[in-house]
Amino acid sequence: MDLPSIFNRKNTIDCDPYKKWSIQARLRLADSLFTNTSEGICITDNNQKVLEINQTLCQITGFSNEEILGNTPKIFASEIHSRHFFATMWQEIYKQGQWQGEVWNRHHNGSLYAIRLSISAVYDSYRKITHYVGIMGDITQQKLDLAAITQNAHIDSLTGLPNRLLFKDRFLQAISQADRNKTQLAVCFLDLDDFKIINDQHGHHSGDIVLKEVANRLSITIRAGDTAARLGGDEFVLLLSGLKKRSECPMILKRITDALRQPINFHGNITIPKTSMGVSIYPLDASNPDVLVALADAAMYRAKKSGGNQIAYHFKKD
Repeated sequence: MDLPSIFNRKNTIDCDPYKKWSIQARLRLADSLFTNTSEGICITDNNQKVLEINQTLCQITGFSNEEILGNTPKIFASEIHSRHFFATMWQEIYKQGQWQGEVWNRHHNGSLYAIRLSISAVYDSYRKITHYVGIMGDITQQKLDLAAITQNAHIDSLTGLPNRLLFKDRFLQAISQADRNKTQLAVCFLDLDDFKIINDQHGHHSGDIVLKEVANRLSITIRAGDTAARLGGDEFVLLLSGLKKRSECPMILKRITDALRQPINFHGNITIPKTSMGVSIYPLDASNPDVLVALADAAMYRAKKSGGNQIAYHFKKD
């Protein structure tokens, strides 16, 4: 017998076990899937009035059977998404018969949770929508894990300041803002003088205490909209935004350096931080971010070679 003859219509029908199932068996299987699935299921009429749900949906949303049935899925709304978001969603459902995406809802207790939602339209023989079936899976923990990973990728683990990667992103944003507002931007490269002595004499744990305190002082003394970042080791960088003229920069930096030069106590020892700082200005000194950082870095090394504990500018102060 040749292979095609094995797959004729008669053989296919006779060998299909599904055809032998009773209607009752199929309904029992469907009911079991509906009841035991790990995803929430919601069935509504064509006016989105909820007709049936499973227990998993109650567990995800925090609402009881009685609170949901007869209502609409709007009771889950977080008000985070815009009207345009839902208008686009329903437009696709009407056009394609289904929609899939991620939605933030509000739990019965008021907390937010994220779901992966699939909505399908159910049609009658005249292609008229009679029902909607929504299937949701809770992805809140995935979102939280992703947020933690993203934060760890952008935040310095020791000081909590933005790291080099986030600094680059903030730098580009600051340049765009300066261009829009016709203002200037200062890049301030900062290095602690004699920091190696603290590590060598008192250990790296003591050095970490000093670095964290320096980071804290930078955070509380910079202005709203400015950025303090740690690039690594004892190197920090500041972005001072919204400068109308370059002569504003020394006044701002004096307040910051005055705070940095206050004594730091670690394990019964006292150190008074000394810092060398180099400054370049956008767009007066350069327009390229990498060039601006290099100019500020070079100015910082000039300050260090001149005895340290001072500020060197790539430009001449007014």
